[in-house]
Amino acid sequence: MKLLKGISLFILAIGLFSIGCFLGFEGRGFFYPGTNTGSGREISASDGEEKTVQAAAQKENVISADTSFVVIEVNLADRSEKAEEIPVPTYYMGMDREDFEKQIQTYDSSPSLNELQKGFQGSEIRSFSGSMVELCKFYQILAEETDEYYYLAIFKNKVVVYKSDGKTIYMETDIPAEDLPPEVMQELIQTRVVNTEEDLYDFLESYSS
Repeated sequence: MKLLKGISLFILAIGLFSIGCFLGFEGRGFFYPGTNTGSGREISASDGEEKTVQAAAQKENVISADTSFVVIEVNLADRSEKAEEIPVPTYYMGMDREDFEKQIQTYDSSPSLNELQKGFQGSEIRSFSGSMVELCKFYQILAEETDEYYYLAIFKNKVVVYKSDGKTIYMETDIPAEDLPPEVMQELIQTRVVNTEEDLYDFLESYSS
């Protein structure tokens, strides 16, 4: 009888201990919600902070109206650069780097006629962030060729030489118009084109006294 009573008390003690442990675990969840989950993994405050940081980083790496947008024109002929900050084009708003790269590739494949006339060769992203974007645009800009042709004409009864624009006097000579052969004078009255500086001086030497 005493043995049976002792076993009963032992079982009762184990049961009370188990109930106490269960209530303690559930009570922690009641008084400190969010500290445990069904899988037993505790959610710390650092997890929330990490998600907030990640969300902020994603937002910072998107082009917005506050982004400083700098276009750098690079002349491939002499590697000179000209930078200019412009308002952010509306079609770039909300783009991350990947979207922006795709847009630039599309633009490079079909540049505008104006860009082609300027010698556009392509572009690349020099830097990208939500605060600043630097876009390099490459051009093959060649030095303008000098027009070498001239106009010979008669002005105040003397031979004069005009530049290729037909208005600016390049040289006034002392060659009188009456000293020219009639056919040459007629050509100069209607203006005669001389293609090179060498041809010009050959003509002048021929009729200079």
